[in-house]
Amino acid sequence: MADTILIVEHLSAAYGGIRAIDDISFSVGRGEIVAMLGANGAGKSTLLKCLSGEHKRSGGEITFDGEALPAKSYSIVEKGMVVVPEGRQIFYKLTVYENLQIGCCQRKDADGIRRDLEMVYEMFPRLKERERQYGGLLSGGEQQMLAIARGLMARPKLLMLDEPSLGLAPIIVNQIMEKLKQIARQGTTILLIEQNAKKALQICDRAYVMNVGHIVMEGTGEKLLADEQLMQAYLG
Repeated sequence: MADTILIVEHLSAAYGGIRAIDDISFSVGRGEIVAMLGANGAGKSTLLKCLSGEHKRSGGEITFDGEALPAKSYSIVEKGMVVVPEGRQIFYKLTVYENLQIGCCQRKDADGIRRDLEMVYEMFPRLKERERQYGGLLSGGEQQMLAIARGLMARPKLLMLDEPSLGLAPIIVNQIMEKLKQIARQGTTILLIEQNAKKALQICDRAYVMNVGHIVMEGTGEKLLADEQLMQAYLG
C-alpha cells in the first residue's frame, strides 16, 4: 500500500489466561474506510482497546503514521488516533456544545477549533439546532451524531468507531453510514468496528473478518459482500 497510516503486526492480547486476540496483522491506508467485522466475542472490541491504549497488548507491534504507537491513551490522541466508543458515552448532563468542547480539550488553536465547530454543525445540522440542549435529552441517533462530532473536534488523522450502528433504527443507521463516507471524502481515515456487516461492507474500501481472536478473511467491501458463504459462516 502506497501510504499506510496504521500497521498492526502479530498483535496478541489476553484477559487473564484467555487470549482474546491471537497474532493478528492488518493495515489501514491513508484516506481509506477499513471495516473490522465479526460476531460478538470475535475480539473486535479488544483490538480497539489495544489500539487506543486502554488494554495492554501481550505481543506484537503497532505503527501509526510512521512511528511506534505510544503506550498512553492521551499520547495516542495527541498523535491523531481518536475513538468514538461503543454506546456513545456522551456526557448527559452537559450541553451539545460542551460535549463538543471536550472533544478538542487538548487543542490550542482557537481559530481552528471555531472552523471545526462550524464544520461539524454543517455536517450534523441537528446538533446546531440543539446546541444548548443537554446530551441526555437527545435521541439515540442524535447522541451518536454527537459522539462522532466530538471525535472530529480532536481533528483526528484516524477515526476509530466501535459499533456506531448499535441500537439505532435502520433509517438512522443509513444516515450515519453516509456521514462516515462524507468524513472519509474530507480526508479523515476511518477504522470501523461493526457487527452490521452488510452496512459496513457497503461503504468500506476494504474489510477484515475476525473470528475467535483471529483474522480469517480480508478483501474489498464489494468482494466480501458478494460472498454468501462468508456472510453465513462468520457474520450471520
